Amino acid sequence: MLPEAGNYNVYEFLKLCTGRFDDVYMMQHFGVKYLRSEVFADIDALSGYFQKELCLKRGDVYTVFMPTTMEGIIAFYALNQIGVIANFVHPLMSAEFLKETLEDVDAKGVMILDILFLKNAKHAKEYVDVINNSGIPCLVCSPSYYAKGVKKFGSGLGEKITKAAFLDLRNATYYKDAIKRYKTCTPLINNCDDIAVYLNGGGTTGKSKTIKLSSRAINELTSRVSDLDEIHYPGEEAEVIVLPMFHCFGLCLAIHMALCNSARIIPMLQFDAKIFTKLMRQNNVVGFGGIPLMFEKLMRDKHFDGPWLKNVRLMFCGGDDISDKFIDEYNSYFEKWESPGRLRQGYGLTEIGSVCCTTTNESYKRGSIGKALRGVRVEIWDDDHKKLPTGEVGEFAISGPTIMSGYYTKDGPEDLGLYTDENGEKWVLSGDLGYQDEDGFFFFSGRKKRVIIISGYNVYPNDIEKKVGELDFIKEVCAVQGWQGDRSIVRLYASLKTSGDEEAYKEKIRNVCKDNFSKFYIPREIVFLEELPQTPLMKVDFMKLTQQKPGDKVYSVK
Repeated sequence: MLPEAGNYNVYEFLKLCTGRFDDVYMMQHFGVKYLRSEVFADIDALSGYFQKELCLKRGDVYTVFMPTTMEGIIAFYALNQIGVIANFVHPLMSAEFLKETLEDVDAKGVMILDILFLKNAKHAKEYVDVINNSGIPCLVCSPSYYAKGVKKFGSGLGEKITKAAFLDLRNATYYKDAIKRYKTCTPLINNCDDIAVYLNGGGTTGKSKTIKLSSRAINELTSRVSDLDEIHYPGEEAEVIVLPMFHCFGLCLAIHMALCNSARIIPMLQFDAKIFTKLMRQNNVVGFGGIPLMFEKLMRDKHFDGPWLKNVRLMFCGGDDISDKFIDEYNSYFEKWESPGRLRQGYGLTEIGSVCCTTTNESYKRGSIGKALRGVRVEIWDDDHKKLPTGEVGEFAISGPTIMSGYYTKDGPEDLGLYTDENGEKWVLSGDLGYQDEDGFFFFSGRKKRVIIISGYNVYPNDIEKKVGELDFIKEVCAVQGWQGDRSIVRLYASLKTSGDEEAYKEKIRNVCKDNFSKFYIPREIVFLEELPQTPLMKVDFMKLTQQKPGDKVYSVK
């Protein structure tokens, strides 16, 4: 088990946890492994650059516009060591979004990865103009730096292309040059309640909010989730990081918890099932987390099945709901190789540090999202903020040391977005619906704003999606609010695994709904698409598909 979170910032907690062992391997990039001493040396050097050259100080904000890379992870700890807030932004967001974000949080600098700009060459000038016009310094990273000795990067061609592409980028420094200039910094001590990161929420109900998480919240979550498993052989057992670090689940659990547990992490720039399965064959991968689409792609990869699966002990799925049928099919591969690993589902959101309850190999019930983590309160409330009896559907309310400090705002209250009860305890009201059974297990029913009301009857799209998703011909499915004139209906969108008689497929879908639900759940319209639209976080974008009110445009493929 990890030490208690205490009064440490994120950097201090990582150093404390990993200091329990010898100088083991901590990270791996394109097959090149890096020891703990090497990683901390680069963290300290980058802290020195931020502090001495950019003059960043406690409470300043620095934007990390990066996918998951060694440089980005090192920057997170380097900024935290000197009390600077890391503002993580999805690197495929538009140049206009980047501009708004830099201005909104008053960023003192920005970090970018060169190859993303090269891949997006059509719009590269727009990003360069935004950074130039902001007047802030830019740190340019390249995947070639930590891939030392790897033939793929041996020619230096990537760096030459990069320099040409960024010829117009003013006030830029290359990462490899920055960490050579300094060796140390003046760290802050025990500033655990300072804000460590700004993270964007999923934005599923409109424009995403910027969420503030403190070092204490991140460390408390890490300590509690580490109860579920620990690394047996530090530095030898690996975890492949497929979730992005600009995602709360990816940063707080996939990265910070794995590192604190002294796993050797292998970050992926972008999820690729073929590359992932290759990494599993080559490394002792013992656990990983992901979202449903990632696990679906893994299972369909022809190289996934093999003896390497026996090494896996624990896998967590979050970000969206999955059917029991899929879990059974996925887990059958691990049962075949007598692996203890099972795909387990949990529940959470960015506002509570990514997870508040989960199932485990020891505590599991079909269809459940599990029980609350140690020291975290999860309750089901009605609209008057009163706890509901067992079995009744209401809103998830979460309290405890892992919750956010509030939404970022320049002029509003510090704890914007939190509800304070009559005892002074702060709660996050999730906007999600569910219930708790008599054994303490929680069950997810869907988003509060996604409830479809038909003739005064509440229809929960999540129930439809789980049941229809079990049909053999369904790839993805999304049930949404629709309208026929002024009549509210369920409209169902789906993509297919196999071609066939679409009218026969529609009849099977309706029959499944008839057999399992009331008449209000039966979709009045069923639309098949080649692919369902997705958010930047690889979830089905139900907002694009939803017809909010009569007369709204119905989604169609352009």
